Amino acid sequence: MQKHLKKHSFTLWLLLGVILAILFPSYGSKGGLLCPGLTTNIGVWLIFFLQGIALPTSELAKGYNPKRLHAFVLFWNYIIFPIIVGALILPISHVINEELKIGFWMLAILPTTVSSAVVFSTVSKGNTSNAIFSTVFSNLLSVLLVPTVAITYLSVESNLSIPLSPLFSKLFILIIAPLLFGQLIRQKLPEVSAFMANRTKGFGNWIIVFIVHCAFAQSVSSGFLIQLGFITIFKVVLLTVLILLLVSLLVWWSSIFLNLSKEQRISAFFCSSQKSIATGLPLITSILAFAPSVTDTASIIIPLMCYHPAQLILAGILSGWWGSK
Repeated sequence: MQKHLKKHSFTLWLLLGVILAILFPSYGSKGGLLCPGLTTNIGVWLIFFLQGIALPTSELAKGYNPKRLHAFVLFWNYIIFPIIVGALILPISHVINEELKIGFWMLAILPTTVSSAVVFSTVSKGNTSNAIFSTVFSNLLSVLLVPTVAITYLSVESNLSIPLSPLFSKLFILIIAPLLFGQLIRQKLPEVSAFMANRTKGFGNWIIVFIVHCAFAQSVSSGFLIQLGFITIFKVVLLTVLILLLVSLLVWWSSIFLNLSKEQRISAFFCSSQKSIATGLPLITSILAFAPSVTDTASIIIPLMCYHPAQLILAGILSGWWGSK
């Protein structure tokens, strides 16, 4: 029991953050004691700084080949995944609100996870070097790709006008600059970066819990979460699980045609089917800060929050199966 609780502790903390936001919304909402406007920006900066310290870019050369594997991962991350989500969402778009639709589209265009995709690839006897290259490259690409695609979608589908120059300036300050700064410390001061990486393990997860708490606190204070209702959230959970299972099945099936070894297929599977909450949540909140007409951030991040634990559960089952063979 204790082992299972520890394994899913991050998901449990996320749930606790949501519950506290529902019970005590005033602290994390706009103008509250936690000053979410300032503290969430600081949190985003710290997340990407810590990612910069942790990203093993010096090891990328080991997993560069085969290039078709990485092209496959990117193709799934940014093209096929959104197509599948669109095919499932469009027929029911009239029964879900605008924020949830935006949330599913945001989920669809996010990069793969870094740590969990690499860990599950290793445990499943996949190719760790390939997994490292694909995850790092996908996440670096997302810094420019995700905001561009998100802005295009919000402008076309939701008739929102987002000023590009201030947005990319903020993204540079909050995401690119700390990422580069973290990498600089990793390259020039490896002992310092190793010390900081060891001392701050799990710190990024606490920041994510804090950002989620503030988003839901604002939603409760504004009355949006209550309007959403339990039945709608349950439908979102079911749809998210359906997306995960369908994507996972199609990724594994389509990887047959790449002429890869089983180890490489396993790495391609985890890198193609998973979505990063560590990169995705800060990106989403930073982008939405420039869309003032979108007032319910909590509804937008619900699909990502549902997808995250679901992908970990599925990955845990599959890694146990593949790892035992």
